[in-house]
Amino acid sequence: MTDSDTRLQEAVGKALAAAERLPAPEFDTVWAAAGARAGIARKRGLLLIGSAAVAAVAAIAFVFHTPAGGEWRYVDRYQLLETTGWSAPSDSLLPDREFDIYQSVPVLIESTETYGGTLL
Repeated sequence: MTDSDTRLQEAVGKALAAAERLPAPEFDTVWAAAGARAGIARKRGLLLIGSAAVAAVAAIAFVFHTPAGGEWRYVDRYQLLETTGWSAPSDSLLPDREFDIYQSVPVLIESTETYGGTLL
């Protein structure tokens, strides 16, 4: 055994001896402490449920409070659709090239042999 094992064994022995000297708590004390912990947990759960209910009511009130169709009052739909464009999110990750690989096909170099076809 090493020194740390010996010290650990001595510390565990002392702690066990100290624990055996203490009297066990009475049942009424333990029961009251458990009831208090259960009451705190119950109150915390009710508070969580109440908060969720208030948040749900607020969300529903916000949805129904929004005026229907009023958001297009100051925006011309045709102008909005003509001035906006779409591009793939991955386009910002790709480098700029001189030709669009999806729109133009590069010229394939033909073989020097008569019936050789194209070089790939």
